[in-house]
Parts: sequence; C-alpha cells; structure tokens
Amino acid sequence: NRFSNFFDSFVYTGIHLTGDFPIIEYNTLGRVVCFFIVVVAVGVVSIPAGLIASGFAQIIEKRVDGRRVSAQRGNAGDDWYEFRLAELRNQDPPPSVFGPIVDGLQLKVHNFLNGDDALSQGFRWLMATVTCGNVLAVVLESIPEVSKHLDGMDVDFLGVFEVSSVIFFTIEYALRLFSARKNVEALYSPWIYATTFFGLVDLISIAPWFVFMYLRAFGYIDSGSEIADIFSVMRVFRILQIEGLWNVAFSKLDNVFRASKDVLKASALMALIVWIGCAALFFIFEENNPNWRECDESVPLVGTEDAPGCYDFASTAECNEYYPGMCAQSSFTDLPSTLFLVAVFLQGEWGMTDFTWPGRLVCMFLCVAGIG
Repeated sequence: NRFSNFFDSFVYTGIHLTGDFPIIEYNTLGRVVCFFIVVVAVGVVSIPAGLIASGFAQIIEKRVDGRRVSAQRGNAGDDWYEFRLAELRNQDPPPSVFGPIVDGLQLKVHNFLNGDDALSQGFRWLMATVTCGNVLAVVLESIPEVSKHLDGMDVDFLGVFEVSSVIFFTIEYALRLFSARKNVEALYSPWIYATTFFGLVDLISIAPWFVFMYLRAFGYIDSGSEIADIFSVMRVFRILQIEGLWNVAFSKLDNVFRASKDVLKASALMALIVWIGCAALFFIFEENNPNWRECDESVPLVGTEDAPGCYDFASTAECNEYYPGMCAQSSFTDLPSTLFLVAVFLQGEWGMTDFTWPGRLVCMFLCVAGIG
C-alpha cells in the first residue's frame, strides 16, 4: 500500500531523490524510473539544497567582514592565529626564564623533534612505527582466537608493548611541551601547543591509559571488563599522531576550520535547531504509529469480528489495555531515541519510511531544507 496513490508515492520518491533507496523491490518499470532518478534526478534535486547552504554561508560571510578587519589589527577573529604566526615568523623565540642552559636545551629538543636531518627523520619514522604497532595491537586483541592465544602465553607481550608505548608517547609529549617556547607553530607558547589539534592528539594518545590505571588501582573497574575494553580500543586514535609527524592533512583542515569558524558556528546552530525541532515533531507524530508497533504472537495483526488486532488501536497504551503487556512500540518511543533517528535522517539515510501523514511532511522538509 506504499504506492497506492499519488500522494503516498510522492513521499517515497522524495526520499529516493535525496540519493537513498530504503525500498528497492520494484517491478521492471519501477526499476527504470529508479535508474532515471539515480542518473539525472538526484543531481537536479540536490541543487536547491546546495543553494540553501551556499546562500546561508554567503550571508554569514558578509556579517563577519567587519570582524575580519579587526582581526587584521591583532584582535581575536577568524584569522587571529594566522596573523599572529606571520608576526612571529620574523622574530627570535623568547629566552627561557630558567636561564641559558634550559634555553639551549629547549632549542636542541625543538630542532630534534621538528628538524629535517637524518636523526629527526629517523625519530619520526620510529614514532610512525610505534603508532601503527598500537593500531595493529588493538586489531589483534579484537579477534577472539588471537586474544585467547595471547592470554594463554606466559608473557603478556601486548601488555608490555602497551606500557612501553605509553612511556614513549609520554616522553614525546613532555618534550614537545618543554620545547614549545622555541616552536613558532605553537606561537612560542606551551599552552597554545597543548590546545592545538596536535597537542590534544598527543594528550589523548596517553591520557586513557593513565585514567584506566587509576580506576583499576582503586577498584572502580576490572581488567577484561567492557569498560576496560573501551579504554583499550581508544588506543586506535593514536593513528592521528602520524598526521602530526608530517603535517599533511589535518593541519590544513585546522586552518580551514579557523578561517570558517563563524560560518560553521552559525550553520551548526541552525542544524541544531532543525535537528531538535524535527525530532520533537517526529516524536509527537510517530509515537503511536502502528507501523512501529510490535505485539505478542498471540495478538492478531489485523482485527477480526471477535477481537481487535495489533494495528487497530489508536495508541500503544490502548493496545496494552486490551492486551496487557503484549504491545510495545519499537521506534520513536522517547525523545533521545528520536534524536538519534533524526540525526541519521539528516545524513540522507532513511532506514524508516512508513510515517504518518504529519510525519511525512516533516520527512519532506528534511529531504530538501534540513539536509541542505
């Protein structure tokens, strides 16, 4: 009954035009139409969403033009970091407050960590090797057969490797903080380094291990528990350190974020409003949609002359009044779960399509305006 009339078909076609096909079982003529949608219509329909996004960005850009001028005078603005970096590139790093000996050590450490000589390059390759080794260890531990084999060994090789890696990464992080006063990319400031993307990555690569050891020492968690597994899997994020060794990708992304900070803030606020607003509407409209209702096997789906069916009640509560404890709603039962579903919808993925008519109107809005 999904395509029983034009209005029913209209909603499902709108979902297909976003590029998602939760329904694919069509007859031959329906498949021809789907092929046309894939090749031509999706590109055409995506234009309004692109225009909405582009127009929104242009409006925000015009509003921040004046603030960009103030940023060039040194005040906090979109390009504050870039202007400050340009000013400091022609300046010598400040001397250490602890005297010339510490000052010389900071300079040597900085040259070692960020230099281009063979020793510095060798250290970066060692960092990359240890990082990839940590990712490989996480992958191996996730395989039950491998994990069982390793647990049966006399020596905990992965545990030793983990401790060694943490010590290695901790020393590297401490050295970068120590030498930040000589690093122009950190604006000669340990605090600036610690709050940059790469500084946070260096901290995240070691902090979970120390948190885990603290919680285990005081009996809050046990080794082998699900929470312990979460801390173990978090080691995979050390792969981000490879980017910090050569600055090839995320450093550019970091610059783009700072340059587009105001646009991203405004669009994030708009997305938040659309997300929460549409989730509230879906919750109101779909809370008692019989399409998301599940009943006990003893309850007929469609009513008979003797008794009503699972889908015949206006609400799940009424169903439970007639069949106590035999009816349950599987989706849109509360706002948190609805927020999750709408977040998926906003990505253009429609795992659910059989909405009520008010829900279908919200669906059509998300297909064009919300996703854009």
